[in-house]
Amino acid sequence: PAEGWMVAGGVGLAPFAALTDALRAAGTPCRLFYGGRTKADLFYLEWFAARGVTLDLATEDGSLGCAGRVTAPLEAALRARPAGRPVTVYACGPEPMLASVAALAGASGCPSQISTERVMGCGLGGCYSCVVRARDEAGRVRFVRSCVDGPVFDGSSLVWE
Repeated sequence: PAEGWMVAGGVGLAPFAALTDALRAAGTPCRLFYGGRTKADLFYLEWFAARGVTLDLATEDGSLGCAGRVTAPLEAALRARPAGRPVTVYACGPEPMLASVAALAGASGCPSQISTERVMGCGLGGCYSCVVRARDEAGRVRFVRSCVDGPVFDGSSLVWE
């Protein structure tokens, strides 16, 4: 079975509690790449560790884990992954991080699921305040509403420019 690699930036950690439980219930090995500005910005590490999740931490100031952004340990792990080992990458956090994660996963041949963090004015699809650019099945770029079409998208479909 594919491993589940979760990538969280700051408060983007929240959806991974439920995802961890779902992946573990399915017998899927889990790994969490979690980054923040300082160690004070990283929460619930014990909760994830108690569930057998492998933790890869990064802080911009180097106070916990590797120094720098969370995409650095993700990139290293993707490069070190044995050929043929299936991994699905899940990400939630700041948009520049999401764009990097989707690109890294795609370049490594791994599917990614990207949870966008958009302000949703109505949450019903009427106000169009939460649109993101994505490619449809024919490759055309169009705006999609993250409140009704997402907020989780296949990373290869999102257009970040």
